[in-house]
Amino acid sequence: MRSEHYVILHDGTMEGMLHGVSAAVKSEKNVIGIYAEAEYQAQLFVNEIRINVDRLQAEKLFTYLQKLGGEAARYALNGYLSEDRDAGTHLFLMVKELLCRGGGFSQCYTHDSVRYLARLSQKVAREAHRFTGLIRFRILDNGLQYAPFEPDFNIIGYCSRHFQHRLKNTQWILHDLRRGQAVYWDCKTLKNVQIDRDFVESLRQNGEIPDNLLNNSEIYYQELWKAFHQSISNKNRENLPLQRQRMAQRYWKYLVEIP
Repeated sequence: MRSEHYVILHDGTMEGMLHGVSAAVKSEKNVIGIYAEAEYQAQLFVNEIRINVDRLQAEKLFTYLQKLGGEAARYALNGYLSEDRDAGTHLFLMVKELLCRGGGFSQCYTHDSVRYLARLSQKVAREAHRFTGLIRFRILDNGLQYAPFEPDFNIIGYCSRHFQHRLKNTQWILHDLRRGQAVYWDCKTLKNVQIDRDFVESLRQNGEIPDNLLNNSEIYYQELWKAFHQSISNKNRENLPLQRQRMAQRYWKYLVEIP
């Protein structure tokens, strides 16, 4: 008789994914997947188990992964931040092997799930690194610095911690327009904030903040930066395909120097 298949569905949070993995490891049922409930499509002959998030169980698992050393904890975090639908399932399969073989297994790249999570982690880390150099802050009329961006992955945490140290004496807001998330640094702590809806819609439609909302010095330095960028470019050697190869065009949207 064939054993029944089960999937565990969680609320889509990091804690939910970790609790789902913990529950699957402990379960005697044949669990074949762990998914965020909002992203899961029902399958024939697959039973669904919905869990209420237990933050304590999630914390215990993450602490265990950290103590193992290697890349296990990073794979769990970046797997979640990648927003990949199958990250939870691959994390579960990796954790099962870690329990049997120890922390060194997180570097066993011949295993499909370890390799899958390693690639996700690398993509997340690479994009976070890129954006720390590509994010452009604008000085608003009230003196606050504001930077919009639209990353592929949920990297606002990585980027905000970078600027927390890079611009530690400056008040700023970092705004992920794709996910509607914004972080405010008041020179002491990072806080989640909400951005005015009309402001966001105007920014999305026009691709830039209106001049009447910018500080006069910001307008001046933007024009200066654009003039410098144009003066050092050589139209005869312009190679747009190569530019797109070196830096994908999706990253150009909020660069001040790109017309």
